[in-house]
Amino acid sequence: MHAMTSIRQPVGTAFAVRDPWPWTEFAGLAQGGEAQGYRAIFLPEIQGRDAFASLTALAAETSTLLLGTGIVRMDARSPQLTAMSAATLQERSAGRGIIGIGTGPAVAGALDRLRALVLAVRAALRGEPAAVDGSPIELSFTPDPPPFIWISALGPRAVEVAGEVADGVLLNWCPPERVARVREQLARGAERAGRDPADITVAGYIRASLGDDQRAALAALKTAAGEYASYPAYARQFDQVGLGEEARAAARAYRAGRPEAVPEALIDAVTLCGDLTVARSRLRAYREAGLDLAVVYPVPAGPDPLASVRTTLAALAPAQGPSPE
Repeated sequence: MHAMTSIRQPVGTAFAVRDPWPWTEFAGLAQGGEAQGYRAIFLPEIQGRDAFASLTALAAETSTLLLGTGIVRMDARSPQLTAMSAATLQERSAGRGIIGIGTGPAVAGALDRLRALVLAVRAALRGEPAAVDGSPIELSFTPDPPPFIWISALGPRAVEVAGEVADGVLLNWCPPERVARVREQLARGAERAGRDPADITVAGYIRASLGDDQRAALAALKTAAGEYASYPAYARQFDQVGLGEEARAAARAYRAGRPEAVPEALIDAVTLCGDLTVARSRLRAYREAGLDLAVVYPVPAGPDPLASVRTTLAALAPAQGPSPE
């Protein structure tokens, strides 16, 4: 077994960075997280930096931190480019890459295409013949070991697809109670494909904002929750976990420009806010529900947003130093 295998599928606590802070501060967050014992950093790809390029650059500024895209949309890149970017990150980081991908818009056939893309990109990264929609994926070099491929999943069908073909699944905006259901859905998909569900990592983004100014933290989380509750895919997920009424109220508040009216019950259910003891207890609840990797997702708050992110990461950091393998 390759020496990197034991650290590429992490267990414990990771963190995400969404905002495109100036590079010095951005790299400092990665280095600080590594020093605080976080296992991995995940970069959502939205309108800021290219996730693969940023992580490849961070590979030179970190040494043990795992580097994950979380996520890149499959409709934004060709399969060939996805494989090339993944191979480059994996080579430059000495095997620390995790490739998180998602469907993009929920259109007909999106999950079937995601399944095909995962299988083809994985084959290409192993040096095997691969093609998507009849177009070959060819790499002039393949990293050893190849990176694991995770997919984002909101609905149960997407989770089952992860069980069939992915190495991990990345959840978002869900309470601990959903994690146990995900485990069951993942097992159904894995069993259909003749796989062991225990080989598939279950990770989840958990929005968090902690610090002395709890009013500002709550306001920031309400705005974020209201925005996501207004998206149909997330509204369906909230409904499936018994938070439909709260999510509909949150979406109405957000659309009306009144995020302060987002129900605190929704914030309490799916985020970490307020008292640190309570926040850490909630983090444990996610793990006890079956989450392998809790990904702390700081939401900037107050007059110094970057400082608030640092405060949140410091407050929820694991024990100092790298986690034991």
